[in-house]
Amino acid sequence: MTSTVLTPPPCHGCGGASAHLVTTKDFNRKTTEASFQYFQCHRCRLVFMDPIPDDMRPFYKGGYQQIPASLAELRAIAADDLYRIDPVLRYKSSGKLLEIGPWIGAFSCNAKDAGFDVTAIEIDQNCVNFLNDCVGIRALQSSNPSSTMAELQESFDAIALGHCLEHLPEPWLVIQRAAERLAPGGILLITIPNIKSNEFAFLGAAWRHLDAPRHIYFYPPDSLRQLARSCGLEEVELTTTDRLSLLLSREAWHYWAVARFRLKYLRGAIGRLGFLISRRKALRDNSGSGITAVFRRPVSRG
Repeated sequence: MTSTVLTPPPCHGCGGASAHLVTTKDFNRKTTEASFQYFQCHRCRLVFMDPIPDDMRPFYKGGYQQIPASLAELRAIAADDLYRIDPVLRYKSSGKLLEIGPWIGAFSCNAKDAGFDVTAIEIDQNCVNFLNDCVGIRALQSSNPSSTMAELQESFDAIALGHCLEHLPEPWLVIQRAAERLAPGGILLITIPNIKSNEFAFLGAAWRHLDAPRHIYFYPPDSLRQLARSCGLEEVELTTTDRLSLLLSREAWHYWAVARFRLKYLRGAIGRLGFLISRRKALRDNSGSGITAVFRRPVSRG
């Protein structure tokens, strides 16, 4: 791959015409010097990387969090993320919950402790083993969650995709399968980076949450709403200014400043200033760094 902007390809999702959006590199992990191109569809507004590397494994070198040594250690980690299950608990207090892409299982652990019967679909076999053996939830190993969901015979009261949709091939099919697996009245929780954020508008290729090439697809808020509606789901809530978005925003400005200024106090001050200005704007126009959305499968009216 080179830095030359390619002829805009048709949208991976709907086949519509697209335009080049941004060219970037792997600034986060520096696994390669290659450049990566992102395009945006004129029709459905999906943002997609093209071409997608044939083998993504080298770009995940080093993984994310290490697998904890025990359930107690996981619970200590999960305690900091308790707020992430709040959107589920506003609408469901128990039942069957499916998490897609749990990694070490902080969200799944908190859901289990809250009283849910948890199933997880995870690509990493070591994480699957940990979830089954130590956390005590049913974990299924799969690199194709849409296919795995299609094979499941049960329905779920809640399905959660926490910052994994942007990594998945054919995310539109994942949402469709998730909608099919929801029980009537069941909810779908999606958290993803917001490509319509004011951070991306300002930082562009240097926006940390592009995370090329690991993040393949981005749904702007209206595009995500459109996808959910096409799968028969109704919107319950969608925000870009919650606690998780605030953390993503702070992180984006911090890493941008660290990469550009050598003096510790200068980069700290500039990073904080960028964050504060950006946060103030986000509260006015709902343009924060992350999207947290809850959709519901309607209850049939007979």
